[in-house]
Amino acid sequence: MLASYFLARRLLHPGNEGDRTLEVAGNVAVRVATLHSLILGLVYAQELDDYKGVRSTLIEETVAISDVFNDARRYGGAIVTPVQEGLSRYVSVVVNEEWEGLADGKGLSPRAWQEWERVYDHVLDLAPTTDRQRYLSTRLKDRVTAIAKYRQLREAPTTSRFSGLFWAPAIIGLIIVSSAFYVYRPSRTHLVLLGLFGAYSGVILFFIFAFGNPYANPGKLEPRPFQHLLKGDLGIPVLTTPNRLFTQ
Repeated sequence: MLASYFLARRLLHPGNEGDRTLEVAGNVAVRVATLHSLILGLVYAQELDDYKGVRSTLIEETVAISDVFNDARRYGGAIVTPVQEGLSRYVSVVVNEEWEGLADGKGLSPRAWQEWERVYDHVLDLAPTTDRQRYLSTRLKDRVTAIAKYRQLREAPTTSRFSGLFWAPAIIGLIIVSSAFYVYRPSRTHLVLLGLFGAYSGVILFFIFAFGNPYANPGKLEPRPFQHLLKGDLGIPVLTTPNRLFTQ
C-alpha cells in the first residue's frame, strides 16, 4: 500500500484547489474501500464457515468409523476380524498418507478407498438370521456409506478453489485505495494511518489464505480425531513421524 501511495505521488499531480482533486480522490477511495471491505468480509466468512465445516466432518466421520467397528463386534461371527482390521488399515492410510495428499491438492487416497471398499463388501455379504443381526446389518450398511459421504465432504475444500477470482480484485482494491490518498502529504501521521489500514487488510487476507486449504499450513487441521481412534478403539499405533502430525 505504501509503494502504491508513493508511486501515485510520483506519477499524478495533486491538482489545484479549484480542480476539487481532493474531493474526487476521497470519493473514489471511499467507494472502492466499501466494495473491497464487502468482498473481504464475505470471503472471510465463507472460508471460516468451510473451515469449521471440515472440522465437524472429521468428527462425524470418526464417529461413523467407531460405530461400524463396534457394531461389527456386536454382530459377531466371521465379519468381526476383517471389518475391524479393514477399518484400522483405512484410518492408518488416512493419517499417514491421505492427509498429506489433501494438503498438496492430490485429493483422496486410492488406497483409503480400497480399504473402504473391502469393508463395504464384507458388510454387503452379511446374511442376518435374527432380528438383532438384521438391525445391525442395516445399521452397518448405513454407517459405512456415511463414511464415504464424509470422505467426499473432506475433499471438497481442496477442489473448489477460486483463488484467481478473489485475489486479483483483493490486491487491485488495495492498490486503488492506497493510490487515492496521493493527494495527502506523506507526513508521519498519514503514513502511520495508511500503514495501519494496510496491516489490518493484510491480516484479513492472511486468514483467508490460511483457511483456504484446511489441510495445509498455516491453518492446518491435524487429523487428531483419527489419531484418537488409532490409540483407542482401533488400537493400532500411528506410524508417521511426530513432526508431520503433532506440530503446526
